[in-house]
Order: sequence, then C-alpha cells, then structure tokens
Amino acid sequence: MADEHKSFKAGIDFPSVLRIISKQIYETPLAFIRENVQNAVDAVRIQAYRDQMQSSDAGYRIDITVEDRVIRVRDNGTGMSADDLRNFFWTIGASGKRTQEALAAGCVGTFGIGGFANFGVCEALEVTSQTEDAAEGTLTRLSEKDIDNAGGAIPDVTMRSSNDAAPRGTLVVGYLRETPNIDQLRNYLRDFVRYVPTAIYFNGDKVSQRNLSDLEDRENLTEISGGSQVWHSGNLTITGRLYEDRGHALTASIEGLSIDGEAVNLVGHLRFENGPIDVFKRGFKLCATQVGSTIGVSGRLDCDRFVPTAGRDSLDGDTTSLLGRITQAMERIAVEAVLENPERIAQHTRVFRYIVRQGLTDRLSHVKVNLADGTETLLGTIRKRAEQGGVGVFFGTAQKQALNQIMQARGHIVVLLSADRYRRDAETRYLQQYCGAKPFDGMIDCAERYAELSRFERVFLSELELSISKSYEVANFRLIPGKLTEDIPVFVREHGGSQAIDIFVDVRHQEIAKLEDLGYTQLLYSLIGTFCREYLGPSLKKFSPRFFGDGALNLEMLAKRRSELWILLKDDIGVVRKGGKKQVVTRSDIHVVNVGDRPAQPPQDRPPGKPPRIIHVLDEQHTTNLAGYYIRLPDTAFRAYGDLLPECDSRGVVWAGNKIMYVASDAVSAAFQYEIRVDEVVVANLNGVARAEGAIQLEQPLQEMFDGTYFPIPQALEQFLVPTGEEEIRLELHCDWIDMRTAKHWTPRDVAAPVD
Repeated sequence: MADEHKSFKAGIDFPSVLRIISKQIYETPLAFIRENVQNAVDAVRIQAYRDQMQSSDAGYRIDITVEDRVIRVRDNGTGMSADDLRNFFWTIGASGKRTQEALAAGCVGTFGIGGFANFGVCEALEVTSQTEDAAEGTLTRLSEKDIDNAGGAIPDVTMRSSNDAAPRGTLVVGYLRETPNIDQLRNYLRDFVRYVPTAIYFNGDKVSQRNLSDLEDRENLTEISGGSQVWHSGNLTITGRLYEDRGHALTASIEGLSIDGEAVNLVGHLRFENGPIDVFKRGFKLCATQVGSTIGVSGRLDCDRFVPTAGRDSLDGDTTSLLGRITQAMERIAVEAVLENPERIAQHTRVFRYIVRQGLTDRLSHVKVNLADGTETLLGTIRKRAEQGGVGVFFGTAQKQALNQIMQARGHIVVLLSADRYRRDAETRYLQQYCGAKPFDGMIDCAERYAELSRFERVFLSELELSISKSYEVANFRLIPGKLTEDIPVFVREHGGSQAIDIFVDVRHQEIAKLEDLGYTQLLYSLIGTFCREYLGPSLKKFSPRFFGDGALNLEMLAKRRSELWILLKDDIGVVRKGGKKQVVTRSDIHVVNVGDRPAQPPQDRPPGKPPRIIHVLDEQHTTNLAGYYIRLPDTAFRAYGDLLPECDSRGVVWAGNKIMYVASDAVSAAFQYEIRVDEVVVANLNGVARAEGAIQLEQPLQEMFDGTYFPIPQALEQFLVPTGEEEIRLELHCDWIDMRTAKHWTPRDVAAPVD
C-alpha cells in the first residue's frame, strides 16, 4: 500500500502533562519554596566545591523574601548560562546535577523536573541567572497565559538579557495564585534548612546553620558506652556513643559509617522511642519517615547516600533499605545495652518482643521476676540455684495461694510470670531452657460447670463462638462455661491430634460480667471481639489457616483494590453514650441503641442507610476506657481484609505534610496502611510542641461496628478529621497491604471481590 511507509510525530497535550507534574510535585507554596531553596543550596554547594571552600563560608548566601503573592529565592551559587536555562531548567526530564562534580558537592536534586512544575502554584515564573565568567545574565519568563496561547503545544519561554542576578547566581521569582501564610512558610522552611551549613535568610531572619550533631537535653544525658564504639552489622560498620537519661531512655549518637570498608558520611542521633526519623543530606531535610522497629526508633540522620523520590516526601528504595539496616543494627545495640541493667529493663519492656523474635533468651539473666511469696529475684539467680540442684522451679500467670505454700515449703521456686505477653513468653523460654522449669498453670481446671446460664451469658458465648470462627477460622473447638481453679476468665486446653480443643470460659468473671451493663449494642459485640483477640488470639493462631507458625498474617487471600474519595459533614458523626441518655445517633437513619439499660430485645441488625463515617464514644463512667472519636475504614477495604486488621498487635498513626497514615502490622512481615490526605498541612500539638510530622502509638483497640472497622483518632489529630459546626472536611483515602514474605502489595478496588 502507498501509505504503509508514512510516519508522523508523536503528539503531546502539554497542559495535561503540566497538570500531572505540578500536582504531584508542587501543589502548595510550601513545596514551591522547599524545592527552589533546595536548588539554591545545590548551586551554592557546587560553587563552593569549585572554589575549594566550605559551603558554610560567609561568602555564600541564600535569601528568600515573600511580599504579598510574590516569592523570591536568590543565591550566589554557580548560576546558569542561557543554554543551561534552556536545556536544564526549562526542559522536563533534564538535569545539570547528574555529574560527578554534583555528586561530590553533595547535591540533593537530580530528577530534572524543571521549572514547569512550579505552575502547580504559580501563575507566572521568572528565572534570572548569571555565571561567574559571563558579562551579563539571562532572564527567562513563562506564564499561564503563554501556556494557554500555545494551544496544547509546548509554549515558548521569553528570554532576554538581565543583570538582576549579577555578579553570579540565580534569582527565581514566583507569582503565586494566592497569598501565602508567611509564618507558615517560615516555619516550614526552617524545618527543612535549619541544619544546612549555608547561611539562609527568610525575610531577613536566619533560618539555617544549626549543628545537626548536637544532642538535645545534653545536660540530662549520661554516656554509658565508655567512649566512641565501633559496631558491626553485616557489611556495615557504625561508630558512635550510647547515652541514657535519668529515666533510662537510650540515645545513640552516630559519628560515622563504612559500607564494605568504604567510608560514608553519616551523622546524627537516634532515640529508642516511637516516632519519626528526620532524614537529611548534608543538612537539608529530605523527609520525615517511619522505620519498622520492634522497640521504637526516632531521631535524625544525615548521610550522603540518602536520596529522595521525585515527590520529595519519601525516600527511594536503596535509601529506605540502607536506613532500615542502620536502624536495625542500632536497635540491636540498644537492646543489648538495656539487658545489661535491671533498671533499664524495667523501663524498656518493649525489648522482650525483640528478644523473642531474635532468639536472645540467653541474655535475660538480669531480668527481675516476682515470686509467689511476694519477693522478687533475677532470672540469673534462679538459674544458679537450679544448676546447683535440690530445687524445683515452677512458673505460672496467676497466684494460687494453697499450691504456692505447699511448693515453697518443699523448697521449690514458684515464679509468677509477667502480664505482658512478650515478656511472659521470654521469661517462660528462659525458665524452661536454663532452669528446667515446669508450668504450674497446667493444674488449671474447671472447678464448676455452669448449668443454668443467663441471657447475657448465652449471648456472650454465642458472640465469642462467632468471633473465633470468623477471625481465626478454627472449627474444631468446644466452649465450656464454668469457674476455673485460677482467677482467670478463659483457658484453652489442647488434647493433641485431631481432637477438639476445649475453651473454658468463666462467663461470671468480673472481666466479662462488667460488659453486661453495656446492653446488647454494637459496642458490646465489638468488645467481645476484642476479648477474643486479647485472651485467645495467641493460643488460636497456631490452629488458624490465616496465620503462619511465627504469627505472621497469610495475605494470599487478598486482591488488589483501588482508592476512593469521601466528603465528611458534621452530621455524619454518630454518638455512643455511656451514662445519662444512652444513644447512638446518625443523620441517615436516626438509629438508636440503648446502652447500659439491659434492654429486653434481641441484638439489632445493622441500621438501614449509610453507616456513620465517624463515631464518638462518650464513656462518662470510665467503664470501657474507649472514649474518643473513631474513623471508619472504607467499605471496599473492609470487605477485602478488614477482619484481619484487629489481629495486628502493632498499631500507630503517622503524619507529615498533608497526610495522616494509620499503620497496623503483625510485626513480622505484613503491614496495612490507611492513608488520609487532607486539604491542609497537618501540624499537631505533641507534648506541647507544634509538629509538622510525628507519630503516636495507638493504645485503644480498633472497633468493629456497623459492619465495619473504626480506627481511633488521637486527640492531637481531631481538628483535621472531625468536622465542627458547619465545617466541611474533604478527605482522600488510600488503603493498601504490603507483605514482605511474598513480596506482594495489595490496594482496594471499587467493588470488593469475594474472599476465599
């Protein structure tokens, strides 16, 4: 055919491409000022490298001024020629900072997004630049009007001579669509540049040149490492020192790093408490991130190997891996330091989860345990007595006075295990492996079977049976109501083989009986599910197909799904009351559930219409300790895997930028992320300090109500998620699962697929 060898040029809808780039990168004046100041910092670093000077020298300076809707960022760095402006700044995908010189100088940016991304917030942009050897500089300008006039094609950038950047450097002038909040800009910028060595001024105020390595609250810290230490972990060698405060909280000061013997710049400090880690590159903050940790790690680290993603609010894969390996190595060092001292151990009970998983049971000799006679001793002391012979060692979780007196009269040792399940597991392993101990809880039995059950007791057993079947898919079991020989509400007895397990439940135990005051409400059924997980979960997981032997979730049943958008109004809030007029109220159906009056009607089905997106639990009598606001998980995500979430023992909420993210994990290989994006920067008050990023561990359990799952809203974040008055809050929601065991990742679809 005559046309078969014809060709044509690929087309581009430039305004559409521009919208995609600008929305993802520069969608607020905060991002605009951060990125353009970062470019200025990089330009100064390259110039200082050429001058063989430090970028902290008084000869280098960056000035940011904000007047009305105009932001100016000026530096006296390398500057750009007319060709540089054309080929790099105004060309999408190109970058002049991918050279060995830029790498050696410590430049942060290499992505080549260019000036076009600034149109996420600008209606016009001017860039004037001049190199040191040029007689004059070059001014370039582009506006939204120029883009519109191009009719979908790539627009023309105006260019002319200018001396505004003389004698050397770059001046970026952004004409914003809206007037920014100057105090917000100053605080946001200071957070990113406070440790940059170069002098940076915002409207005349210096916002940089603090020392990143300085330890905060130094006067309250005591060094416990005995000088600078060298720690090895795989191909990493880390140097630093360990400190503790008066409460035995540990802090590591990091002084250096080598990888496969090659020295790499790494400074900063880590505090072994839950929180974000601020990540820097030569003083410029890349982002705040949360690193998976068993005992909790927060702080700030600066390393030349750290690289951000193009969006600048997260780290690339190699950086995330390196940061994880560094924190894991330091976590091990911290745990070993904790185990050297009984007082530290008492202050850091989270180390026991780490000990169990890492097989450090033999390091527990300094752990204090309670004995049945009311005294306490060290596990190491018990081991010595057991090795000397002539004494039997027993352990249990509850005190049985008559049994204890008989055993101790014979010279035996009876250890009362900790209530914390990870510490209890660690203590049990040590006692069995090194002391030859035996459990006296094996003597627990059902002293009296209950024949006549009240309506509440029958409902409790019915819901408990449903929760076991639903949450663990364990079918071969029997529930036996009765009083146990120990003062505990529930006990699992295994018979071995294929024989059904017996689950003894004391439905008249105080832990269960107190729930009767709640009436037959959504809150009652949610708390029965919580009871099942807290008391029976550890025993039932070994029989459940939903879990592996190490307690990790089996996520193969999940399918990929997609995000959805919600709009919350003030009337979407339902209320659960305890005391006074006890009601649940939503605007859609005005459904009422009496709480606390023991209503004489069967449990109610889900109310018609849309369920509440936020519930507010008011516990005026402090019966449940669940007071506060809760936000609903999107229904598509709940239908896919909502029933797995309550089994995740490790839960917290993290915020940074305009994002609030709930994280729930089995702390082995799987993690669920529920990300909520709002229309403003999230600045929450944490311990009296306003933070634009942070993390809070969730102590309250998830609530299962209205055929869905609700996450607790920390009080510090209520202003961003809970509407008041006539206020409307717009939220964009994203949910996904990641499973490191299978290297798979799931997100929810609009329509949930059946779960196998």
